[in-house]
Amino acid sequence: MTNDDLVANVRTVADAVQTTLGPFGANKLLVQQDGTVTATSSSTELLERFDVTDPAMTLLQTAASGFGDRYSDGTGTVVTLAGALLHEGDGLAEQGLHPTAIEQGYREGLDSALDTIDRTARPLSSFGAEAVAKTALTGTRDLQVRQSVAAQIANVVEKVGADASDSIRVVSRPGGAIAETELLQGVVLERGPILKSMPRSPDRDGIAVLSSSVDVPHVGSQLGDVSRRVVFDADSFEAREGIAEYESEAFTEQLQAAIDADCGAIITERAINERVETRLAAEGILGIQRVDTDELRAIARTTGATVVPSLDQISESTLGRGSITVQRKAGRDVTILKSDSGEPAYTLFCRAPDPRTVTAFEHSVETAIAATAAAVRDGRVVPGGGAVEATVSQAVKAEARSLEGRQQLSADAFGTALMTVPRVLAKTAGLDGGRTVVQLRVARSDGRDSVGVDALAGTTADVLGDDPIVEPVAIKKAILTAATDLATQLIRIDERLPAVDLSDDDDVVPEEATAEGQETPAGR
Repeated sequence: MTNDDLVANVRTVADAVQTTLGPFGANKLLVQQDGTVTATSSSTELLERFDVTDPAMTLLQTAASGFGDRYSDGTGTVVTLAGALLHEGDGLAEQGLHPTAIEQGYREGLDSALDTIDRTARPLSSFGAEAVAKTALTGTRDLQVRQSVAAQIANVVEKVGADASDSIRVVSRPGGAIAETELLQGVVLERGPILKSMPRSPDRDGIAVLSSSVDVPHVGSQLGDVSRRVVFDADSFEAREGIAEYESEAFTEQLQAAIDADCGAIITERAINERVETRLAAEGILGIQRVDTDELRAIARTTGATVVPSLDQISESTLGRGSITVQRKAGRDVTILKSDSGEPAYTLFCRAPDPRTVTAFEHSVETAIAATAAAVRDGRVVPGGGAVEATVSQAVKAEARSLEGRQQLSADAFGTALMTVPRVLAKTAGLDGGRTVVQLRVARSDGRDSVGVDALAGTTADVLGDDPIVEPVAIKKAILTAATDLATQLIRIDERLPAVDLSDDDDVVPEEATAEGQETPAGR
């Protein structure tokens, strides 16, 4: 099997993914084998939903997924650039270049590209974190919404700093307009109390965080390591009644101890048994059950609580402190926890009119948070809208002329591949891709390295003007590195082999022969 056969599917997927770039990225209608139909413009979701068996495609999917998990941004650009580098690599291979020579040239091009990004980077302070967030918010084209949400993201990221991605949760809910998206201080749970009779804002500020069920204790039940188990059989009605009374009294003691410690809410990863729900409500305790592990940990960090297994281990020292309110949003109850006792926490509560839109907007908000945090952490940005790719492309091509031999060809091809990003952004914005590339190259010849594609305005312009389009240096460099690594890994594949027994059938010796002491071919 030739290299062309191996990477054909990868290039096909890259061609499909590249049209999702930018605020006007095209939607894809995915029809899965079970008949599920999904409309999405998210490159991440597109890659996740592909049902692939080809090993080269699996390599692409794994690399893109790993990049998305780490940076929460740039997955589509990584795949687009990898596809462009593969396309250029095919042309070089037809000219007789060995994969090693192609890789060496690409590595030279990458080094030049990274140096150019560092050299042309601007300080974040010249534009502000809000500009980075607004650039990444491609999930909406409403300028007022982008301005409002970007301002909220920038405000929190600047407060929290490098840990913003861990301290800001994104919760989305269909129903309402995107303009209703709001930033809430604290942890937001998409669930309310298990009983309507429970208080929606407890009087006591103690918050218990449990990892197991809340129920009356059973006779003989133990937590942790058990060295000896005792089985108690009740063989009469009186015995069973006695056991029930004992268990009820034990639960009452545990509950009273929790109340005395000032517990006003119990939040558990498991369930709260129906037979104790009314008891909790009667004592003015808010009970919330089946909370995800990540949410449970966030609550513990925010309130300063210690996660304990059961009700009887609640004490004043294990309780977190904070205020809890249950509010009605988008037709359903949500619980908001605020506290100054632990680490700061914020939640962006996203709204959109339908499930597909709210999912796309939620992903866009997560991307904006990650991009803003990366920019604040590094303190540098580069012009967006394909401007930095155009500048880097020109620099790589100039550097390639100083190289000798065939590496010059592959380094020059690396520079050519970089122009795929501005070309695609221009096309998705309704512009002529070829003409845009020429305009960007002319601008670089005139020393204007901030001219790029302003997709929302539908033109090429100085993207560092009144409404700057900027991207974090750290993510941009990571995108180029990841795309180059992926492309060179695929280019160096020359054959696909099944991971099975590769021995020659003629050399296989029957078991009977070896049992009689005859030598195998390997032993001769």
